[in-house]
Amino acid sequence: MKNKWCLWLAILVLGSTLMAREKPICVMETEKGAVAFELFPEVAPRTVERISVLIRSGFYSNIIFHRVVANFVVQAGDPTGSGEGGSGQTIAAEFSHLHFIRGSVGMARNEDIHSNDSQFFICLNDQPHLDGKYTLFGQVIRGADVLDKILPGDKILSMHLEIK
Repeated sequence: MKNKWCLWLAILVLGSTLMAREKPICVMETEKGAVAFELFPEVAPRTVERISVLIRSGFYSNIIFHRVVANFVVQAGDPTGSGEGGSGQTIAAEFSHLHFIRGSVGMARNEDIHSNDSQFFICLNDQPHLDGKYTLFGQVIRGADVLDKILPGDKILSMHLEIK
């Protein structure tokens, strides 16, 4: 009987450990192809939660990439397309030890460090000068080549979440 309980406890602990390692993946369908990025809820929990709510609501469907800077970033998330808009709900920045490398996904903001809203950027190359100044909340795991094809005005057709 004791061994049976130990086995059940081991299964429960192992299952919990595996569940904790599951990561949300955002799949972004663009006019140029699909890009998937892993989200980091353990690093930026408020940001990942906010982005997830926006994704589930369809907020990013048909939003354009309003800012594309070669060797720097592609940026989207402004429903006005001007770079000045957002969802209307800001959240505080969440800084971490992570470094902005090619494929890092970060929150765009204005001069106010805590003005994160719905705009995000994806690094086209390593950007160490952004470390510790912007919230890094994800990393591209598939479709990095698509990023190099994106032009200003290209659309995000849709975004959805998966758990891997």
